[in-house]
Amino acid sequence: MTFEPTAHLLAFVLPMSFKKGEATFVASRTGEDVRVSIAPGDRPRHVISTAKLTKGVWRAFLRWSDGYIQYQEEKEIFVV
Repeated sequence: MTFEPTAHLLAFVLPMSFKKGEATFVASRTGEDVRVSIAPGDRPRHVISTAKLTKGVWRAFLRWSDGYIQYQEEKEIFVV
């Protein structure tokens, strides 16, 4: 998972075999959360805009499933 703060983008690669996914952003200061569904496509790379997130520290949680096992990745990001 790669965060590009000046471009307001969070990019990541998921296996082509994933069935469903979701990104959740949780604001460290307020606890506000924003959820984005991730649909399978014809490319493994996915990009989510963070332009609507308020400035500050957020926890980004990426969750996906291949139909059998659930996976999670977490990253702290600073939105400017």
